[in-house]
Order: sequence, then structure tokens, then C-alpha cells
Amino acid sequence: MKKIFIILLLFVLASCEEVVEWPIENYVTPRLVVEGMLTNRQGFNYVTLTLPVTDPNLEPQPLSGATVAITDGENITVLTESLEKPGTYIPGPEVTGVVYKSYGLYISISQYAFTAYAYMIPVTPLKEFTYYQLEKHPGYYVISPDKSGQPSYTEYKVEWINSSEPSTIHTSLFYTFTISTIDVNQFFKPASEYLVFPGNARIIRTKYSLSPGHEKFIRGLLSETEWNGGWFDLLPGNLHTNLSTGAVGYFAACSVVRDTVYFE
Repeated sequence: MKKIFIILLLFVLASCEEVVEWPIENYVTPRLVVEGMLTNRQGFNYVTLTLPVTDPNLEPQPLSGATVAITDGENITVLTESLEKPGTYIPGPEVTGVVYKSYGLYISISQYAFTAYAYMIPVTPLKEFTYYQLEKHPGYYVISPDKSGQPSYTEYKVEWINSSEPSTIHTSLFYTFTISTIDVNQFFKPASEYLVFPGNARIIRTKYSLSPGHEKFIRGLLSETEWNGGWFDLLPGNLHTNLSTGAVGYFAACSVVRDTVYFE
């Protein structure tokens, strides 16, 4: 199926593909960093392309002018590059994924082509929103993460208005992860900050399913970042990827559930 998919894409996209000069022609592998997601909800779908950097303190350079397409094996959708965010490619609002279906990603730039394949699994429902109050700071609270048995991750977007700045809305993001494997460095990870919010907040929870390959990528990413610096660090290594040779990152297919909690 992969060979048929590539041939079909090349046939369909050949007529609309323009020759784009590769920014760093002699750049060593990997030549491209990909962050892509297809979900079952509108407005959550995108593919971001950047060039790799040799220094973690450098800002990645977005890659414009590529041809990017997503297919479900029957239909092909060519993504449009965002004018506000160069290097980010977005499908039309009518494009959404379906649970228990496979999707392919095709990227073409200059003489290079990259592919990836992802499978969408269902996400478990969000549990009841729970929290606890800080004893030393009355009127301020901390979120109790939604922990389910199925691999997933949840984004908490917290918004509130400070009484001293009524015209300003404060926004904070907080992520929790549920991984099926048990990692020593996860339990003995270094101390980290947690999100504290006042009593007049709105919390938007967005939960994403994780396929086995996506979970493997997230687990490796956490080992290199959030879990790094503890007592049982792992040796640094390359993250798992579903992209073809020459590219790194991950193309994910996630089903999503979302709710909004008005906290008083």
C-alpha cells in the first residue's frame, strides 16, 4: 500500500509542484524536522517543517515552499502554508481524521521527498475535574491530573483575570502524560514547577490518544527533557520516528476530547 500511496501522490502532485531551492543543500542528515498532527476535530490539524539546529539555544528556521499532502488511501488533501506562521501547513476546515483508520503524510522540497504513516485509535473520556487547595495560600489551587490506564496526554489551558488588571486575561498551559511503561527515571525525575491558579479561572482540558508509535516517541522525548536530570538518567539517543530516512520528528493521528470547566 505504501508504494501505491507514493506513486499516486507523485502523479497527483506533479502538476502543481514547484521547484524550491533547498536552504542548506549540503546539510548533514537529518535534513528536516517534522511536527505533524491529524485529529478528529477541526482546527487541530497541522504540519510544521523546520530545519535542524546544532545548538539547542538557537531558534529553528521554518521551511517554506514545500509541498505537503495527507491521504487516507482514497483521498489526497494538499495542505496550504499559513501566512501568519511560515513553515506551518494546514488542511482545509473540512479535513478531519476518523478513528481506526491509517493516514499517510507526503512532503516534497527540492529533490527530496519524505513520507510517514500513522494510525488513529480512540481516546478515553475525560474524568471528573479534580483539584486541591494550597494550604499556605488560601484561594489558590493546583490541578490533580487526569490519569487513565490508556496511553494519552492532556493539555490544560487555564485562563483567569487578575483583579488588579481587569483588562488582561492571564493564560497558562500545563501538560500531563499517561504512559503504559514503567520507567525508573520517571519516578525519580527532578522536581518541577506545577501550575497554580486562582479561584476565578476557566480550565479548558484537551485529551489526545496515543498510538503505540506515538507513545514511544513521547516517552523518549520525556526521557530527554522532563525526566532528565534525576537519579537514573538514560544515555542520550535518537527519538523514535515514523518518518522516512532524512527527517526526524513525528506525524501523529490522534482522536481528541475536550471540555471546559468554569472554576469558582
